[in-house]
Amino acid sequence: MLQKLIVNADDFGLTEGSTLGIIRSHEDGIVTSTTLMVNMPFCELACQLAKAHPDLGVGCHLVLTIGRPLVEGAKSYTDENGNFRRPATYPTGKPHADLDELYQEWKAQIERFIALMGRKPTHLDSHHHVHLVEHHLPVVFQLAKEYDIPVRLGMDTPLKDYPFEVARAVRNFYEDSADPVYFLEDRGALLEQDGICELMCHPAFVDQRLRDISSYALPRTKEMATLRDPRVASWLKAHEIELVNFSTLKHQ
Repeated sequence: MLQKLIVNADDFGLTEGSTLGIIRSHEDGIVTSTTLMVNMPFCELACQLAKAHPDLGVGCHLVLTIGRPLVEGAKSYTDENGNFRRPATYPTGKPHADLDELYQEWKAQIERFIALMGRKPTHLDSHHHVHLVEHHLPVVFQLAKEYDIPVRLGMDTPLKDYPFEVARAVRNFYEDSADPVYFLEDRGALLEQDGICELMCHPAFVDQRLRDISSYALPRTKEMATLRDPRVASWLKAHEIELVNFSTLKHQ
């Protein structure tokens, strides 16, 4: 039975609305963790707010498909203007980066996180799940080992030599399913999970920038309402599910 749940809000710093929505969902909701996009224009605001909310775990949301790289000159994932290519521009819909270029870029993003926050991220995950592309996993696990931090794991991510407690991501809290009945009727089958899981979410106040850059905008307000619904917190308490963040994951 599920004993601990990490509720991680992606896209911290993506827009002002997403950043404020995440904070509100932590203040009076069940969000325990978030992940910062260090190449986005509202990352400094996100850092200021995170420092004022020390119980909110903050990881690094590795970026490869939106905005501009921190390390100039890479060819395997940038367009003619030097920006990250969007997923739809790849034949498979997923990037396939040169691993040396990828290592340098994602290491730079982690280092910028540390410079901004004054500490290591609680964990690593990524925008559009690009860290879980099988080709990219060696770089992700190398960086996780270097910085001694855990990684968001998919339900089928191979775990050879993974040194932390395992928290598998539950990904079906999205669009129409992001409703209180997801919890109250356990449509996410959370009670069937073992040990620790991560619920990934995207709460936000929808602003114009979010509407312009994301195909997933308005449903984020529904997610935020659900995460702040007191019935949801009561359901978790009734089933003795402890809300935690990635910093609680121990070495195996």
